[in-house]
Amino acid sequence: MAATALGYITDVDYIPGFYPHMSPVAMRYAASLNRVVPPSTAGRFRYLELGCGLGRSLTTLAAANPQGEFVGVDVNANHVAAIDRDIAAGELTNARAIASDFAGLPKDLGRFEFIALHGVFSWVAPEVRQQILALASEHLAAGGLLLVSYNSMPGWAHLQPIRGILRQYAALRQGDTVQRIRDALNYLVFIRDKKAKYFEDNPRAAAYVDGLLKQDLRYLAHEYLNEHWTSFYFSEVAGMFGSAGLSFVGSLPIHTNFWDLCVRPEFQELFRTTSNRLVTESHKDFCANTAFRWDIYAAEPRVMQSPEERLKQVDDLYFRAARPGISLPHQVNLGVVTSTVQGPLYETLLKTLSDRSLSLPEILKDKQLKGNPAADLIRAVDAGVAMGLFDVSARPVEAAAGAAVTEQAVTVASPFNRAVLASDALGGRPVALASAATGTGHTLGDFDAAILHELSSGGPDGLVQRVDARLTGSGRSLQQEGKPVTDPEARLKLVESACSAFRSTSLPQLAQLGIVSAAT
Repeated sequence: MAATALGYITDVDYIPGFYPHMSPVAMRYAASLNRVVPPSTAGRFRYLELGCGLGRSLTTLAAANPQGEFVGVDVNANHVAAIDRDIAAGELTNARAIASDFAGLPKDLGRFEFIALHGVFSWVAPEVRQQILALASEHLAAGGLLLVSYNSMPGWAHLQPIRGILRQYAALRQGDTVQRIRDALNYLVFIRDKKAKYFEDNPRAAAYVDGLLKQDLRYLAHEYLNEHWTSFYFSEVAGMFGSAGLSFVGSLPIHTNFWDLCVRPEFQELFRTTSNRLVTESHKDFCANTAFRWDIYAAEPRVMQSPEERLKQVDDLYFRAARPGISLPHQVNLGVVTSTVQGPLYETLLKTLSDRSLSLPEILKDKQLKGNPAADLIRAVDAGVAMGLFDVSARPVEAAAGAAVTEQAVTVASPFNRAVLASDALGGRPVALASAATGTGHTLGDFDAAILHELSSGGPDGLVQRVDARLTGSGRSLQQEGKPVTDPEARLKLVESACSAFRSTSLPQLAQLGIVSAAT
């Protein structure tokens, strides 16, 4: 297994992927929810991603935030070359990638309002983590936000032996890294199926193996075979970033900031009796058996002194219904607790935010919501976001914008989105397109991406036949009742149905987000 001197695998490229938690809009909203003033993105800002992999989050966010400057760093030169190709194809003038380890970065890198590292902190050597902390201390601007993800305890306690088995067995095998992880996974399945005592005593670990079988081998190699794989307790990570002068702000996804959505009622008394966030976060992790965290830290955070200050500091965050047709009561299970949203206040909010997006100040002034205390309205909006009822965007999103595109030819204005559709449609992975309206990416299935690519590049005439031919040429098949459809006529009917559903449902939403528009 080829690796750097610090034990990180470099002979296998990582898999591409877009992670919406890394967006400035998500980080800003989470900070404001926790009464911390976030950096502004109304004008120029700077964003640094450490360990950016193939850079799809970096480039998607750059395309969605043309006013920002985005810099990615990765030790793998192949990754950086791929990012450079995406930057060129997408005509991105506000993004660049640096091929470097963290110790060799340019001295004039400057300061950033946002720093993000996903899939890095738990997978690098201790000395590299120290380099990350030094970089955070030096390059995060005052008031800036840092997002770090990591494998966490106690959720990984019963699963760590799986990583040990995979790494130990892979080291004994021949071939390249992909072959070694394949052999190790086959061995893991063998001992699981033969009822090794570890799996008998840990049924959740036995079930976890089934999930591994569905993963890309490249992902598994990077996830499990790096020499310094580590899982952390929250308090350990908070202590490390605290030593670098950073303060814990909050976490993503948004519901993790609501203890009553993460912890069963019998464990909630502690949250009412202490304001020590380090204590409550650790308590929450044990009650929820947390295995992965996305945490946000700030340099010299400025705490909002009142609810009114929040209205002024984040009046450029907008809220809208998460999807068309959503209705109440809305029930969600977020892993431990099942919660339900219902009642007249939510009914009125949902109706209001289904027609258009509004900022918090605008929500408080809306005629239909008059008579509700401001605190109740803000609390309902935040809870609605946490439970998937509402989405947050960087700019207004108007529902009426999607009405005119269902029966027309459409165009995709962004060169970046056109390049992504051309390269990633029918690629076997979700496809993220940049939306300047939301300030983040919008994800489509790869089959829907193929429909959009054909519709925008070739027009509506003959769309079904072109999509069907493309599907056939790709070697992919459509499924019906769990079985592949091989009959050409039956497949064509499924493609026709999919195209019709896409045009009536997905296309208006893409128009609202500014990703498509009616062709002129």
